[in-house]
Amino acid sequence: MFLRRHAPFDALSADVVSALARKIEVRYFPRETMIIDAGKENHALGIVRSGAVELRLGGTELNHRLGEGGVFGYPSLLHHERTRNQVIAHEDSLIYQLPKPDFLALLDSHEMLRGFFAKDEAERLRLAVEGLRRSEAGHGEAAMIAVKLGSLMRRNEVVTASPDDSISDAAKLMARADVSTLPLTDQGRLLGIITDKDLRRRVLGKDVPLDEPVSRVMTQDPITMSLEDDLLSAMLIMSQHNIHHLPIVNDTEKIVGVISSSDLLNRFGMNALQVVAEIEAAGDAAAVARAARRVDAVLAHLIESGVDADHVARFVSNIGEATHRQLLKLGEQQLGPPPVPYALVVFGSLARQEQAGGSDQDNGFILDDGYDEQAHGAYFERLATFLCDGLNSAGYIYCPGDIMATNNKWRQPLEAWKEHYRNWIDRPDPENVLNTTIFFDMRCVAGEEALVESLRKQIFAWSSANSIFLSFIARAAAHTKVPLGFFRNFLLQHDEKEGDVLDLKHQAIAPVVDIARVYALALGLSEVNSQERLKKAAELDELSEEAVLDIVDSFEFIRSVRFRHQSEQIRQGAAPTNNLSPALLSRFEREHLKDAFRVIRDHMDIVGRKYAGNIQ
Repeated sequence: MFLRRHAPFDALSADVVSALARKIEVRYFPRETMIIDAGKENHALGIVRSGAVELRLGGTELNHRLGEGGVFGYPSLLHHERTRNQVIAHEDSLIYQLPKPDFLALLDSHEMLRGFFAKDEAERLRLAVEGLRRSEAGHGEAAMIAVKLGSLMRRNEVVTASPDDSISDAAKLMARADVSTLPLTDQGRLLGIITDKDLRRRVLGKDVPLDEPVSRVMTQDPITMSLEDDLLSAMLIMSQHNIHHLPIVNDTEKIVGVISSSDLLNRFGMNALQVVAEIEAAGDAAAVARAARRVDAVLAHLIESGVDADHVARFVSNIGEATHRQLLKLGEQQLGPPPVPYALVVFGSLARQEQAGGSDQDNGFILDDGYDEQAHGAYFERLATFLCDGLNSAGYIYCPGDIMATNNKWRQPLEAWKEHYRNWIDRPDPENVLNTTIFFDMRCVAGEEALVESLRKQIFAWSSANSIFLSFIARAAAHTKVPLGFFRNFLLQHDEKEGDVLDLKHQAIAPVVDIARVYALALGLSEVNSQERLKKAAELDELSEEAVLDIVDSFEFIRSVRFRHQSEQIRQGAAPTNNLSPALLSRFEREHLKDAFRVIRDHMDIVGRKYAGNIQ
């Protein structure tokens, strides 16, 4: 049956569609005849059975063309208002017409149809994202979202000690209570923790007297979570900060327990946390590479378990960060301690915690201004080579644009880095504007974070005060082409290997990243993650919460499609890419991608109008 081949009717049962068909009137419209006139009452939902129709806003401006299976006329039915579009038969057309009362009754009884015929693209997309989350909840690692940390508490009372107790007493207490972690509190307030690993490394390894107060070797102000936080978030925090124990506190900040990485591993088996632990335990670059190359398996496992795109990206990024940190640590062990302080800085998707499968390298060294090329250059060149070769072996291929610490240009003292950025901001020519899309998303993953923070503060002070620079980057962001044609068809790019494809990274994800970056530079935001930048901009009333929700939903949906595609590639033994043939999309994905692209395009226009000024 025709209706069952086309959305949204393909999701209805055969009985419902049969009943629906009996209420439909079939009408024939020769080419160029009017089906609905603008400004008039509309009495039926239109469905193109054959031929094609054009929608003309106000009867003049062409804004849509629909072919077989396309539906029209529903906005006026939903709003109970006169039509805004004139509908003309572009070809000789056969049109199904479902009377308004029957259409509205159908919506009342089918939630899925209400989502499809929602008032605008943003609402349809929001319902689609919520539907994905609902369908994914309750199984695999996605179930961790629903499981609260409180459910893992194994002891009725947590064993604690005072920071003033001696190391010896603390160790004896841990042995008697058979615990590997001891929270240190004062009147119930958590001040620090000590683990059996700390006792080995910080006490025995450094010959610290056992009668010293345990506060001398404890981890001060540890990261805590609440009983109501979910397990997936706990795992993300552990992998991001390389910690294996998380104190759990109640509403009054009193400690009520400690959750360990072993608790999670025992419950959920292989996951990103396990891979990060293996990387950090690796004794040489080859072992790091073996562990890091499991990132594809982790990505596929997370997707197949129904984990949402944002969490997948953060887990994949945490594995990338751990790989960078461990290789640098091994490099320093091989070459000796660095002659001057320095920071390993990463750019792009890894800096934003938005990495996906198949990512390459983007990194550099920010050196202390005490750096002397003659005395110190050889050390950092060898260290950079060790790092970048190790990353390449681990699957993070060399950057095609040579943005790596092995390039002397990106291995410079702090003042030289500032000079680069100052030049890009003061002279925003096309090449320098392009640099903003790479270098202005930065984060320190190892070394002296103060060097990166000093650079970042200076950059945002310069950029937020330079309206001309903001105009140029806003114009560049607004001119990015989303892959949506005038008639809601996809605009494809030709790839020599994969044919005509949607490049989800550059055509769909990059525009959202660009929008978020413009707001960050304009407002001097310290956030690097795109979603966090947008939410902070809303807190500062630079854009509405509804606008942020629209963009974030679009971002989530597009990244979900990309990760599912990459998961399928990995399952088939292929390397993950960002190119997707539209033929592989389900109708659900195709329709909602178009909604997402349109939402993004609208917000690109807003950014252009707000910041590009007269330069656009």
